[in-house]
Amino acid sequence: MIWEALSKLALLGTERGQLPPEVLKALEQVGIQATQAPEAVVLEGAALYHQLRRAGFPLQHLEAPTAPLLQGKQAAAPPQAARQMEHIVRGNFREALPEALQLLHQANLPLPPEHLPALLYKAAKKPDFWYALRPVLQPADFELLRLNPDWSSIAERPPVADWQKETQADRVQMLRRLRFEQPEQATSWLTTCWEGLTPTEKKELISILDTGLNASDQPFLEAQLSDSRKEVRQSAAQLLLKIPDTPLQDTLYKEAATWLTLHKDGRLDLHAPPKPISAFKKLGLYSSKKHKYTGGERAGYAYDILSKVPPKRWEAYFRKSTLDALRLFARANQHQLLTDAIANAALLHQDHRWIEALLRHWWRTDNEVRWNSALGKQLMAALPDPLFNEIMSQHLKQHQGYIEERSFAGQLLCLGVHKWESRVARQVLQNFRDWLNAAQSVYWNMWHYKRILRVAAYLAPVDILPAFRAGWNQRTPIWGNWEGDIDRLLKTLAFRKDLNEVLNPPGKNHNKKTP
Repeated sequence: MIWEALSKLALLGTERGQLPPEVLKALEQVGIQATQAPEAVVLEGAALYHQLRRAGFPLQHLEAPTAPLLQGKQAAAPPQAARQMEHIVRGNFREALPEALQLLHQANLPLPPEHLPALLYKAAKKPDFWYALRPVLQPADFELLRLNPDWSSIAERPPVADWQKETQADRVQMLRRLRFEQPEQATSWLTTCWEGLTPTEKKELISILDTGLNASDQPFLEAQLSDSRKEVRQSAAQLLLKIPDTPLQDTLYKEAATWLTLHKDGRLDLHAPPKPISAFKKLGLYSSKKHKYTGGERAGYAYDILSKVPPKRWEAYFRKSTLDALRLFARANQHQLLTDAIANAALLHQDHRWIEALLRHWWRTDNEVRWNSALGKQLMAALPDPLFNEIMSQHLKQHQGYIEERSFAGQLLCLGVHKWESRVARQVLQNFRDWLNAAQSVYWNMWHYKRILRVAAYLAPVDILPAFRAGWNQRTPIWGNWEGDIDRLLKTLAFRKDLNEVLNPPGKNHNKKTP
């Protein structure tokens, strides 16, 4: 009614009509002075209710005060930090958001409240971002989280003693809270209500156990392997595969070992099984779809099972080091199937030794096809930051000058997922500056450096800024092609430097309340 009255008067003009008394009263209740000039009332009212219409729901009148949400007043972020967050959330420095959240968390400071809704919408769509945002939220934020249905996928609430009587939506929210704060207690809580749940409800609750998965979950998950419904069995099996040294992993390993034959001359042969084991099919451990590997469905079955066996098992089986065991697979009769399977197993179990060994093997053998594949990019992204910097430092020592686009180091840098150490950042940017200062014409094979500069702006340490504020030859014939990229690099580093100084001042301590 209010929006219609405002729209009508805006079309007619305030000299030809006026707002009804009930509309003026409603506007006064939301803070608009009805005694000011009619045109001002219409403009302010339209601005407010236009935003409400965009939000998609009207404001609710609360009969009771919201005192519980406001208990425990939190220290506010400095005003300058709020302005910087504005530039990050809505401006030109959005890629600095992970760093800003980490700094807020370290300083025990809350998010500026005006940015909370936008970040919660993003977190509801991107689970990985939710894990970065959640530590920064205050107790009141978790209460607000439950008020908007659009945030239901990440909403949490404290568990209650008789939670088996709650709705499934409430049980889900309670289990989420438990997995973040008391992960070992989650399965014991589940057993109190498990028998009365539908298969769909069981599957949903099992999937939440992936957060904070630990050895204490093993007995509960193993009990679900005998469930009559496949969605329950298969959901439990997928999580058991991630817990080290479970009986399920032992079974898969022992079966897969029978397919491998190591000859006296060092050759390794894979003999794909003639028929899949029905018990594995019941647990959803392999698919019947056709694979690209030689051997058809039999080879595909072998690939599916080998992709789930922890790679470290093969070191013990062959009594060889990580690198020597990898070389066996790389020289085997089905070498692509085996190395792909081992790579996927390394990702599944986050075995960084094998991830590093695979990448270094491809790097040393100059296997560009492998490191440029989707699987190669996944392995690169899974490298811990210290390993990334160690590999990059070695590459820069061995290959002086600029980095080629499709090279191992070029692809690793362009991923943009690792924090650079100062030694790496300085060498990469110094090599680029040396090339640019001496260049006399455009080289199209250098355009990937635009991406590298963009990555450096957000992932290089800010202490390199003084070294690169100057020293650029602006008289080089190709300066115009790179001026904007260099300017963006320096401005971003300066912005991040200010952000660090504001959110991490020396000697300042904040107290943060947990939900």
